[in-house]
Amino acid sequence: MTKPGEAPGSLESAHHVTGLAATMTVVAMGLGYSISYADPTILSSNISEVRAGLDMTGSTASFVASLATLALAAAVLGAGALGDLYGKRRLFIIGLFATVAFNLLAAAAPNSAVLMVARAGAGLGFALLLGLSLAIVNDVFPPERRAAAIALYLGVSFAVSAPQPAIGSILADHLGWRVGFLVAPVVAVITLVITLRFVPETPRSARKLDLAGLGLVAVALLAIVYGISRLSEGLKVGAVVPIAVGAVAAVGFVMRELRTPAPALDLRIFKSRQFSIAVSAGATYNFLTGGCTILFAYYIVAIRGEDPALLGLLLVPATILQAIAATGSGRAATRFGDKAVLIAGLVILLAGLLVLTVLEKNSSMLLLFASVALVMIGGAVVQTPQSTIMMASAPSDLGGAVSAVKCATGQAAYSLGPTLFALIGTSLFVQDGLEKLRGSKITEDQAKEALRVAHGGTSSGSGGTNVLDPQRAHDVVTAATDSMIDAIHSLSLVMAAVPLIAIVLALVLLRPEKPTPNA
Repeated sequence: MTKPGEAPGSLESAHHVTGLAATMTVVAMGLGYSISYADPTILSSNISEVRAGLDMTGSTASFVASLATLALAAAVLGAGALGDLYGKRRLFIIGLFATVAFNLLAAAAPNSAVLMVARAGAGLGFALLLGLSLAIVNDVFPPERRAAAIALYLGVSFAVSAPQPAIGSILADHLGWRVGFLVAPVVAVITLVITLRFVPETPRSARKLDLAGLGLVAVALLAIVYGISRLSEGLKVGAVVPIAVGAVAAVGFVMRELRTPAPALDLRIFKSRQFSIAVSAGATYNFLTGGCTILFAYYIVAIRGEDPALLGLLLVPATILQAIAATGSGRAATRFGDKAVLIAGLVILLAGLLVLTVLEKNSSMLLLFASVALVMIGGAVVQTPQSTIMMASAPSDLGGAVSAVKCATGQAAYSLGPTLFALIGTSLFVQDGLEKLRGSKITEDQAKEALRVAHGGTSSGSGGTNVLDPQRAHDVVTAATDSMIDAIHSLSLVMAAVPLIAIVLALVLLRPEKPTPNA
């Protein structure tokens, strides 16, 4: 409620925490974040077993695997707005209950229809966890302690996220695919206990709920993220139409928010150079992380012929380093300022891309690990100042919505990364590779399909001359290994422009700041 004398829409003073309560609040929020990240990965890792268990078609299984992420993308800004209005802690707890209930429903699903309902519901729960966890940390810590708290929150998130997919896969392998859905509920129950005991309720806004705006942004995010995910099949109706619908809804959202007296998101915050650069830096990290995963998979599976699980093994120590880097970046931001740390993170991301330009077929796996680790560490270093800058720019009654903006832009950028990397990489490969395959009667479409099949994907076709069997697909790629290596080198150089642009923008547009003295 608004206190006497406060302007409408303002918040009551935040309840700041100290000591054990402060630490446990950060831990709880980090656990909540980790669920939204790890649970979809667990399902993706075991989707073949789920598909067989429920007798689903390939297209249905693919949709089920992405459904929670799509629901999260559509609902995350609404989750932030609801948290501002009705209390972030309360909505965060509802997200935990939703995670438990819908994952239990997924574990018991008798058919694909029930599983779809369960995954959509779980995605809504994840939106509350992801969209509100950062905002709660921002609310309960005073400005002078906020950077360190956000850094610890991210460190906990990365550290706890790392083992969950491995645990889920092990359980699914030994006890059946249904057990894989139980990892998130266990973590959610632990998070719930800590939240109820230590996390204070956050202030509420007196603003009205902008249902029309939230509906438009939900359609925009859902359509754009879904359309981007379909671009890997080319500029076809199934990709172009959703993106066009999303763009129209996004324009409608902007027009609505500029005109309504109580917008779901006050777009004036984008006039802040600090805020806009922070959003761009975070999008850069998410874009490169999603895209580089494709390159790592191509290199390990298609070029070296290794088991796809090797990438998962490399990600475990890289994620541990990421957690350490996230925690350390808070201290660095306190000492050197957010701008310096943000730029340092972007430089590390750039270094990770440049390492890929020197990879060869028989390079040491340590070189590949260096690239994986640099990308992960760079992203962790970027996220602490990004989060601090964004939340510091947020109006007092829009903390949840601004936190959700970070999640929404990150989700869209992460979805775009693999698609754009795959499209450009495939084109580079085909341009050079077809020269080496002359006389093989392999068409350009078949060469593109070969890439998809050989690096561990499945044929997207429904039969006919454009589809190669997996063994022949692998043979095609093997015959043009040099072309694949060249494609990775060229693509890495092309994509290096993304962090370079972000670095230049940060250098030019971010205002100088004085480091916060140690408390």
